[in-house]
Amino acid sequence: MGSGSPVILLIEDEALVRFAVAELLEELGFVVEMAASAKEATAHLRAPDHHHNHYRVVIVDLGLPDSSGEDLVRNILAELIDIPVIIASGDDPSSIDLALTGDARVAFLSKPYGARGMIQVLDGLGIVVERPLDG
Repeated sequence: MGSGSPVILLIEDEALVRFAVAELLEELGFVVEMAASAKEATAHLRAPDHHHNHYRVVIVDLGLPDSSGEDLVRNILAELIDIPVIIASGDDPSSIDLALTGDARVAFLSKPYGARGMIQVLDGLGIVVERPLDG
């Protein structure tokens, strides 16, 4: 993967899901950095070698072990105002804070999802998938 490829931060506590989604995103042409908790995600977001626009998008699972996923999304939106966030959850979207779901920078991806669902959400955020999957 070239250094010019867009970078996605994937925050997912379930290892099998995290690695499967990372593989999917890599097949779509993205570089993926992963975090299993809000604490790890915050470390990625605040790393001194990352400039403000390092990530093209951040994907957040709401069921994190150390923090509310909604709180993490609020923090990301406050600190990285130009970076869209995808909330990935098996919960009903209507159960998510309306302030988040009403934000144009936030998209919802219902679990379980596949390549098509991911591509549709990315497209809705204006993120071009360089290598769409066949079929």
